[in-house]
Amino acid sequence: MEDKKLKQLEAKVADYKQYGFILLSLSIFLFIGLIIPTESTVMTMPELFVGGIIITLTLAVVFHRIAMKTQRQLYEDKQ
Repeated sequence: MEDKKLKQLEAKVADYKQYGFILLSLSIFLFIGLIIPTESTVMTMPELFVGGIIITLTLAVVFHRIAMKTQRQLYEDKQ
């Protein structure tokens, strides 16, 4: 029973880290799209991109904190 709980916590840590990395990658992609000028199209709503960048960065930080909290709990349960 205890082994099953530890495996679930390890899986949660891995998932939360992956979510954070994906959101960080998405925010970098949006930022690059915001700063690289394109001559054929004109951005009508750059505020939307800035808002998306802020939201994805915030969620990346939240998932990272959850992963660290879960990892701390995992180490405490192992001892």
